[in-house]
Amino acid sequence: MITYDESWLLPLIFRCKGSVSLRAAFYALPASCLAALLIHADQIVPGFRDSIGIDALTRSHIWGSSTLVLTFLLGFRARQGLSRFWEGTGLLHQMRGEWFDTVSNCVSFSIAARKTKPIQVKKFRHSLVRLMSLCHASALEEIAADSVQLRVIDLHGLDTNTLQHLLECSEAYHFNRVEVCCHLLQTLITNALDEGILKIPPPILSRVYQTISRGFVNLLNTKKITDTKFPFPFAQVIAAFLLLHTLLAPLIVAAATPNAQLAALFTFIPVFGMFSLNFISIELENPFGTDANDLPLEDFQQEMNCCLLMLLHPNTDLVPGTSSTYTHDFSSLLENLENDDADIGRRHTAQKQRWLPAWSPNEKRQESQLDGQLDAVLTAKEVEEERSTEESEPAAAVAAVAPVAPPAANVAPAPAVAAAAPAAGDAGAGGPASASEAESLQLQLAQSMQQFGASLKQFMTVANSQNREMNKAYSELSQCCEKIPTILNQMESAANNPMSCKASLVK
Repeated sequence: MITYDESWLLPLIFRCKGSVSLRAAFYALPASCLAALLIHADQIVPGFRDSIGIDALTRSHIWGSSTLVLTFLLGFRARQGLSRFWEGTGLLHQMRGEWFDTVSNCVSFSIAARKTKPIQVKKFRHSLVRLMSLCHASALEEIAADSVQLRVIDLHGLDTNTLQHLLECSEAYHFNRVEVCCHLLQTLITNALDEGILKIPPPILSRVYQTISRGFVNLLNTKKITDTKFPFPFAQVIAAFLLLHTLLAPLIVAAATPNAQLAALFTFIPVFGMFSLNFISIELENPFGTDANDLPLEDFQQEMNCCLLMLLHPNTDLVPGTSSTYTHDFSSLLENLENDDADIGRRHTAQKQRWLPAWSPNEKRQESQLDGQLDAVLTAKEVEEERSTEESEPAAAVAAVAPVAPPAANVAPAPAVAAAAPAAGDAGAGGPASASEAESLQLQLAQSMQQFGASLKQFMTVANSQNREMNKAYSELSQCCEKIPTILNQMESAANNPMSCKASLVK
C-alpha cells in the first residue's frame, strides 16, 4: 500500500510510484493530437469543421465534458469517506459495549463468593476494572496513532509485577498493548474461576471470553480504516483534475461572461465547491485523531471509565425486589397500564391544545351543521303554522257570519247538506289534530337539539379549563422534581462537611 500526503497538489500529481498517469496518457495523447489535426484541417480547408458538424458544440458542452469526470470522482470519494466515518463510530461503540459486558458479567458472577471470600472478590473486581480501562484507552490511543493520551482508572493501583510486565512488553519487545491487556484479562478471569471467585458453570463463563474476542475484532475492523487509506491512483487523478479545473474554469467563464465581477463570481463558486468537497472527503476518511472533525476519543474513554466505576459502587450487588404494596393481580396491572396510556394520551392532547384552538375545525363544522339543521326545522315549523293560520281564517269568517243570517221558517236542511256536515266535521277534527302533534314533536326536537348543543359547548369549556389546570400542576410538579436532586446534594454535602454547614448557618 502506498502512503501519501495530500497537503500539496503538485507533489501528489507528479509522483510516479503507484501512479496510472503514464498508462492513461498513452490513450489521451492520441486524442489530443486528433483535436489539433482537426484545427489545422479547418485552416487548410475552410469550412471543414462545419461540414462534419463540430461547430454545433457549444461552450456548455465543453464545460460539461471537462467537469464530468471530476464530479463523478469527487462524489465517489465523498460517499466512501462518509461510509468510513459512520463505520468507525459504530465500531467504537460496539467495542465499548462488548468490553463493558465482559466486566459486568464477571462482577455479576462473583456475587455468590462475596460471603465466603469478600477480600478476594474485591481485589478481583478492582483489578478487572483497571485492566479493562487500560485496555480500552490503549485501543483508542492505537487507533489515533498515539496522538492522544487518555485517562485510565488508577493505573498505579495494579501490583508491581503487572506494571513491570506491561512496561517491558511495550518498551522492550514492542508488543501490542491491547493484545497484552486482553491476555491479562483472560488470565485473571481463568484464575478467578479456579479459586472459586466466579461461581458459574464454565459453559456460561465462555460468554465472557466471547465478548472479549468480539471487542478485539471490532478494534481490528477499526484499525482497517486507519491503516488503509483512500487508493493513491484515485487521489492522484482527482488532484490532477482539480488543478486542470482551476486553470480551465477562468478561461471558459471569461469567454462566456463579459462582466468582470460576474466572471470572478462564477469562477470562484465551482472551484470552491470542488475543492471543498475534496477536503471534506479527506477529513472524513480517517475520523480518528485530534482534528476538529475527528471523533471525540476523550469522551469515549470518559464514558467507559464512568461505566466501569459504576460496577465498583457499593450498591452494585443490590438485588432488585418489589415493595410491600406492589400490585400482583394481572387484571389490575393491565388496567393500570391502560389508564397510564390514557393519561399519556390526555397529556399529549393537552399539549396540542396549547397551540390549537379549543374548538377544532371539525367540531366547528359539526356545530354549523347542527345550527343549519335547527334553522331548517324552525323554518318548516313557521311555514306550517302560517299555512294552518291561513286555512283557519275562512272557517272562522263563515262561523262569524252564519249567526247573523235570519233562519228560514219551516225549512228543513237538505238531506245532502245534513249528511255532509258530519263528514266535514269529522275530517276537520282529524286533520288539524295530527298536524298539531307533528308540529309539537318538531318543536320539542328542535329545543332538545339546541339544549344538546349548549350542553356540549359548556362541556368543552369545562374540559379545556381542567386540562389547563392539569398542565399547570404537571409543570409545577416537574419543577419540584428537578429541585429534588439539588436539595439531596446539598443535604449530602452538609452531612459530609458539618463544620462548613455550621459556618454557613452562623453567617
